[in-house]
Amino acid sequence: MSPAALRVCLAFASVALAVAFGHLLVALTSAATRRAGWTRLGARTRASLLVQARLAPLTMALVLVPLVQLAFWHFEAVQPVERTGPVLPLLGAIGAGLLALAIGRGWRSLAATLRVARAWRGVGERTAIIGWPGQAWIVRTPFPVVAVVGVGRANLYVSADVVGACNLAEIAAIAAHERAHVAGGDNLTRVLFALGPVTGPAAARLERQWAATAEEIADLHARAAGEGVTLAQALAKVARLAVGTTALPPLPMSALIGGDSLERRVRRLLEPAQPPGVTLRGWPAVAVVPVAIAAAIWGLPLVYAAAEYVVKFGG
Repeated sequence: MSPAALRVCLAFASVALAVAFGHLLVALTSAATRRAGWTRLGARTRASLLVQARLAPLTMALVLVPLVQLAFWHFEAVQPVERTGPVLPLLGAIGAGLLALAIGRGWRSLAATLRVARAWRGVGERTAIIGWPGQAWIVRTPFPVVAVVGVGRANLYVSADVVGACNLAEIAAIAAHERAHVAGGDNLTRVLFALGPVTGPAAARLERQWAATAEEIADLHARAAGEGVTLAQALAKVARLAVGTTALPPLPMSALIGGDSLERRVRRLLEPAQPPGVTLRGWPAVAVVPVAIAAAIWGLPLVYAAAEYVVKFGG
C-alpha cells in the first residue's frame, strides 16, 4: 500500500475505532439514565451529559483522526510501499461507510427541514410577534405549528390557529420559551445529532431524553421569569388544537409541542419559580483541549505503536 493510500485508510480506520468506542459510551450512558439517581441531577447538568455522550463518537473521531495522522507523520519512515494486514482495509471500509451514512443522514435531515420551512412560507405571511427579535411567520397548517427553524438567524413559525386561540400575553410567553431554545443552541445540537455516526435504540433514547430535558430548561426559564402560568395556558390551548392532527416529523428544529409529556410540563410550569441553576455545558469540551495537547506531546509514540499494530495485524 502506498504512503498516501495508507494515510487515507488509517483516517477511515480511526473513524471506525472512534465510533466503536463512542457507541460503547452511548450504550453505557443510556443504561446509566435508567438509574434512580439520574433524575436527581439538575436539568442543565442532565442536558450537558446527554449531549456529550450522544456526540462522543463524533468527538472521538475528530480527536483520533488528526492524532493518528500526526503520529505517522512524525514517526513513520518513508518507504514506497508498506505491507498491511487485512484488518486495516476492513476497518477503513467500515469507517468510510459510517462516514458516508452520517453525511447522508445529516444532509437528508437538513434538506427535509428546508422543504418544510419553504412549504410553511408558501402558505404564510411574515409578521412581527411580541417578544421575538427575528423573523416570524404566521402559517396556515392543519397542525398547530409553533416551531423555530435555523441556527444563526432562526425563524419562528406560528400557526394561524395558535394566534387565534392565544392572547397576546400567551403569544409573548411562547416567544420567550422559543428564545430560550435559541439561546441554548438546541437546533445546532439537533443538527450535530443528525450528523452523528452512531444510530440505534440507545442513541435514539439519549436524543429523546435530551429533547425532553431541553423543553424542561426552556420551561424553567419561563417559570423563573414569572410566565409559567401563562405558558401553561398556551400549552393547553395548543395541545387541544393538535388533537386529531398529524404531528410534525422529527426534524432538527425546536417545536413547542413534543419532547416531553404535556401533563408533566404543565405541572412543572405551575410550581413556584426557582432559578434555573448553573450549567456544566462547555466544561467537558474544554477539558478535551489539555488532554489532546498532553496526548500529542507525551502519547504520540503510544498512538503510533497502536496504529502500527492495526496496520500489521493479521499480515
